[in-house]
Amino acid sequence: MSGHGYNLRQRGGGGGSAEKSVNDTPAPKPKRAAATTTTVGKKKKASSSPSTTNDTTITNSSSSSNNTDNYKSGTNWVHEGGIEANPYLFVLLLISPFVSLLLAYITSSEMTHTSTSLFGTWRITHPITEMIPTCLSNVSNCISSTFVAGYSIVVPTMDGMKLVLLFMLVALLLERTLPGRIEYGPETSTGHIPKYVDNGILHCIVFSFLFYLGSNIGPCGDDVEERLIPFLPVTPATKQLCHLYYPQPYSFGILYDVFPSALSFLNIFGFVFCIFLMVKGLYYPSTQDSGSSGSMVKDFLWGTELYPRVFGLDLKRFINCRFSMTFWQLAGFSFCYRSYVLRGNIMDWGLFFSALSQYLYLVKFFIWVSI
Repeated sequence: MSGHGYNLRQRGGGGGSAEKSVNDTPAPKPKRAAATTTTVGKKKKASSSPSTTNDTTITNSSSSSNNTDNYKSGTNWVHEGGIEANPYLFVLLLISPFVSLLLAYITSSEMTHTSTSLFGTWRITHPITEMIPTCLSNVSNCISSTFVAGYSIVVPTMDGMKLVLLFMLVALLLERTLPGRIEYGPETSTGHIPKYVDNGILHCIVFSFLFYLGSNIGPCGDDVEERLIPFLPVTPATKQLCHLYYPQPYSFGILYDVFPSALSFLNIFGFVFCIFLMVKGLYYPSTQDSGSSGSMVKDFLWGTELYPRVFGLDLKRFINCRFSMTFWQLAGFSFCYRSYVLRGNIMDWGLFFSALSQYLYLVKFFIWVSI
């Protein structure tokens, strides 16, 4: 590689000194189209046709051209079709963090509590359906008031930060300790074959159980009527296990309770994390599938490394397929529980089945990754 630019010759055709795997463990390589070309060439040579050499050369040239085209079409996120060709995508990337904070605010309990100061004496209980006509009646006041209120409320708090970091810590411990088969990903153009432990389904089950176990509706709950299984006996061993969580069980609706502040912290964390990944890919890459696109903005938004690792942990897999998926999976039921409590112990069955379908959809995700 020259400097931090992509070595297109090596990435396009593979290198002789390419890395084979993270731990230098040999793994079966996928068959390539060149093998078919060689076979065809041999058959033509055996027929002693005068045009054998030319046909073989044309076939090899065509195969090489197809491989190059296929490779480039799979990497257009770097070489073409970037920010210059997608200005609307770039704008979307810039405004998404602010839109997420706005949506978190107008769908939170804080919106209901502050709506009196925003819109006079009218307390808004249904943010979307009631806020829109109110805003249309006075657009400038709506925008300024919502911005001020959202800015003052949707900010990182210690509770939101603790929730995110503890959620990540539990996911990390499970990733490191849960057993599973050793699997290999597809070989990259530089010869790197990613290696990982296939424990996604077990992670899904164990994390869900731990989240329920330490909550107020689990066996740790002080109020017997709130427990999901009220007849489950509370033994000294159970109480000792509960103290591993908190002195007091947390509410099962905690993901809803701290969601705005947790989302605000995640926006800041994501910004810092992307800078770290960009610098790491440029100066301390884990594999040869790394380098700069030539634009710092592209490097920040698209990344500079295909398989970033820290202390053997696949960061992309951990953030995308462990922390994010598990949070998404449990958030639906957590929000549904909080709705149940706020409505005076009345179940919103539409919300419940929406949370259930979301949970099962993500269970399917973990299953499909394993097959």
